[in-house]
Amino acid sequence: MDLYQLKYFLEVARELSFTRAAAGLGVSPSAVSRSVALLERSVKKKLFARTKRHVALTVFGEALKTRAERIFDEVERARLELDGEAQAPALLRVASREMITNYLLPGPLGEFKARYGATRFGFFELEPAALAEALKKDQVDFGFQYTDLDDPAVESHSLGRLRSHVYAAKKFAGESFIAPRPFRAAPGEASADGYPDRKHPREIQYEAEFLETHRRFVLSGLCVGVLPDLVMEEDRKRGVVVALKGPPIHREIFWFKRRGRVLPKAVDALIASIRRAIRRFA
Repeated sequence: MDLYQLKYFLEVARELSFTRAAAGLGVSPSAVSRSVALLERSVKKKLFARTKRHVALTVFGEALKTRAERIFDEVERARLELDGEAQAPALLRVASREMITNYLLPGPLGEFKARYGATRFGFFELEPAALAEALKKDQVDFGFQYTDLDDPAVESHSLGRLRSHVYAAKKFAGESFIAPRPFRAAPGEASADGYPDRKHPREIQYEAEFLETHRRFVLSGLCVGVLPDLVMEEDRKRGVVVALKGPPIHREIFWFKRRGRVLPKAVDALIASIRRAIRRFA
């Protein structure tokens, strides 16, 4: 069994498309097709069920995909051991969310840069379902979310909880709220910010998806909104906002990687730094 053939097979198995697999590998679709055909001939099993429009794994293909991922995880583990643990990873691809990237990561990334200055980062904004798929296809190395991912192929780790309050500009005198509303969410769907509960009704006048929009609307005096203390720390120090009394509000932060995926030891230092940053606002 040739490792190149196995690599091409694994890319097709993840993408379920010879065309997309070829694009990811930087080769022609015909080269991928030939490689998979040679592998099927070698193992004497049909690995894909193919039609003009669809590609699906057979039972044998599913079994080989699981084995192939383990094989390439071991290859990566061997490479990292030979490079040495002090070696800076060349590139880390991170899927995150706006608030986590903009407010939580800069401090830990500064610490990481002081130790591993040669590493380049790529940051991508992905919804939970897209994050799970990107992790399983090794399109990103690890990721962060506000909610857990219910996917057996993904490892989930809680980093801690960020404390939040209802914030208002000092000049605000009304009662209107800004509430999170994802694109295409059902009109009657409950708000995702966890406040207020049935005992604390609110007048929702604005709905927006992005956290920075919530912050700007609050700062402008248009409304009040639930925002993490981490995000509002500087505004609170400057005295332009106040935290209103209300029920305790927390937002848990999770980090994820593909199950079995081998990451450089340097990532452990980054995650530990992020945990420390979260504890400040727990």
